Amino acid sequence: MPNTGALVDTGFLVALFARDDQHHDSAVKFLAAAGAVALHTVWPIVAEAAFFLDTAGKDALLEWIERGAIAVHELTAREVPLLRRTLRKYADLSPDLADLALVVLAERLAILRIVTVDVRDFSVYRLGNGQSFVRIWL
Repeated sequence: MPNTGALVDTGFLVALFARDDQHHDSAVKFLAAAGAVALHTVWPIVAEAAFFLDTAGKDALLEWIERGAIAVHELTAREVPLLRRTLRKYADLSPDLADLALVVLAERLAILRIVTVDVRDFSVYRLGNGQSFVRIWL
């Protein structure tokens, strides 16, 4: 049975911490309604989101992480073969490392739910057992 947590992708973090983002209000409302959903991501997602945020947004993101509002997971060298297999499987999408890392984390934690604006890629990506992701925002 899948985990009841949810993975968090870059677009949600940018929307949440950039007040001028078109999805900012939606992200804030989603987070308020999410209640006890355990949120998970990986450091490549945090780095990618920070690239799009101003200094205040980066600070707010880091403070949110520091408070424990989201679990940020490490990838290990043992997961590199899975990253590479996933990269080759979806080569036609030119996946970035952040997306690949979320797919690997999904495998590790058995999480199918994802908070993302990336309809194209996360509608195609599958876990090793063929299960698809379920977008729970937007």
